[in-house]
Amino acid sequence: MSRSDRHERPTSDLRNRLAPVAFHCLVWSLVAIVLLPLVWPVMQSLNGVRITTLVDRGVLWWLRGVEFGAFLGTWLFTPIRRYLWNSVLVATATGVLSAAFAASAAYAVDRFEFTGRQVVSRSLLVFPAVPQTIVAIPLYLLFLDTGLFDTRVGLVLAYLAFTLPFTTWLLIPYFSRIPAWLEDAARVDGATRFGAFVRVFLPNVKPGLAAAFVLAWMLAYNEFLFAVMLIDSPAKRTLPVGITYGVGSPGVVSVFASLPMLVIFAVLWQFFLRGELDRWTR
Repeated sequence: MSRSDRHERPTSDLRNRLAPVAFHCLVWSLVAIVLLPLVWPVMQSLNGVRITTLVDRGVLWWLRGVEFGAFLGTWLFTPIRRYLWNSVLVATATGVLSAAFAASAAYAVDRFEFTGRQVVSRSLLVFPAVPQTIVAIPLYLLFLDTGLFDTRVGLVLAYLAFTLPFTTWLLIPYFSRIPAWLEDAARVDGATRFGAFVRVFLPNVKPGLAAAFVLAWMLAYNEFLFAVMLIDSPAKRTLPVGITYGVGSPGVVSVFASLPMLVIFAVLWQFFLRGELDRWTR
């Protein structure tokens, strides 16, 4: 073994040992940066001290002053439960309907040949570019004339029109990945076109359906303009509108507002990673 080889081997061993350490330091630093905006409001709600005091006295001193009174008071003595229920109800209905209609629309755009097919698919990118302020006033006048004003059904319909272009465009690539022979085989076995859509396409686009539902749910859950213009009764206000009337400290409200979103991701995370198309295309 030459002298250069003996010199390179310790250097290589040191590099191999330091590489995982550097990788973990980078990853956990990024995790801390992402979690800090989420953790800090919670810490302030449990024990509202200045950051300089926390740094000087340490976490153990902070833990001795933790109190849950702000959370209990906000939950029991403010209308945040009603606002939260309205937001979850409207957002869930919007997510389900938007994913269902988007699936049928994406299937039609991808599988059917009709005049203006490319125009329809490309126009889906145009509708989201229209500012909500342009649509809000005509929609408000329309809802006043049709009896949909100040109803959750009307708000869901408004959100459905707002989210459907996004979810349809999101699902089109998922349907494009499914080979045509798979649908033809189902039709040969006696399935109708609707039966092939339900038994072949929908199971293979589960990740896309989950993504479409979450996208529509988040857009509806966080939307403010339509909610403040189309809902007048205090009992029907959604959370983005309700918190403007003051229902507690920002840290406490942010924690309660984040809980439904965490539940949605906890329930649907497996669908983002699972589909049935791979077993047909191996």
